[in-house]
Order: sequence, then structure tokens, then C-alpha cells
Amino acid sequence: MEDVFEVLATDHEEIRQVLAELEKGPTAATGACEDQLMLRKMMTEELIVEEAKHDEIERTQLWSAVREHVPGGEQLADRAICQQLEIGELAAELDPLDAGDPGFEELLTAFTQAGRDHFDFEERHVWPRLRAVLTMKAASELGRRIVQGRQAAAELPHPRASASPGGTHYGSFG
Repeated sequence: MEDVFEVLATDHEEIRQVLAELEKGPTAATGACEDQLMLRKMMTEELIVEEAKHDEIERTQLWSAVREHVPGGEQLADRAICQQLEIGELAAELDPLDAGDPGFEELLTAFTQAGRDHFDFEERHVWPRLRAVLTMKAASELGRRIVQGRQAAAELPHPRASASPGGTHYGSFG
């Protein structure tokens, strides 16, 4: 069984890969055709949905564990949740835009940077402190609960089922 750090590291890496792919383009400014822009929009929508699921799982599982077990965990969790709220606000602004709309790329860049900053904060400042106080058994149990939360979220109807053909997912994120 994977521990909490392995589970979340996998999520972070999968999201980072999609962010990197979106950064490569093509964009409206670089001459993307309509099909490329539509795919870019669908990838962005899926990224927003998956990021929201990831944040919710962290809010319900990770941050309570950080608050409970890590000295100074209240401040760490509060800072991380504020970062996640900022990401959510950027996602809410980005979501209604089409990939060819003015402002789409600027918001996507801000969303990407905020996501990377959050992952870096979590991995560099939170995980080492949490790892230092959790037993291997507790880290595995927290990882199991996160996997279960992810599976439960995957069984819910896709919020964008009407926006994508047949409710198809355009990315896996675990």
C-alpha cells in the first residue's frame, strides 16, 4: 500500500504533466486551429475538475492530519488552504473562457504558476514535517483514505458530462 506521500506525489506529477503539455501550446496566438483550441479547452476543463477533486481530498484528509500531528500545523494548513482557494478563484475565472478568448492564456499561466507554487510549498514545507511525525502505519493509513476518497469522487457523475462528448475524461490524474 502506498503511503500518503507516494499517493500525493503521483497526483502532483500527473497534474504537472498536464500543465507542461498545456504550456507547450499550441495557442491562439501561435496559430492553433479550431480543433487544437477545442482540445486545449477540454484539457483545461478536465484539469480544473481534477485539481478541485485533489484539493477537496487534501482539505478533508491531509490538512486535518497536518493540524493534528505537526507542530505549527495550523499555520501550514491555513497557508496551503489559502493557496488552494486562490487556485479555485483562478479556475472559476478561467473555466467559462474558450481557449481563443482574450485573457485565457494569461489566466491559464496564473493558474499554472499558482498550482506549481502550491505543490512546491506542500512538498518542501509540509511533507517533511508530516513525515517526521507520522509512523509508517499512519502514513499508509492516510494514503489509503486518500485513495478511497479519490475513488469515491471518481464514481460521482462527471460535472462536465454535458460539455464533453459522452462525458469522456481527457486525462487520468489517478
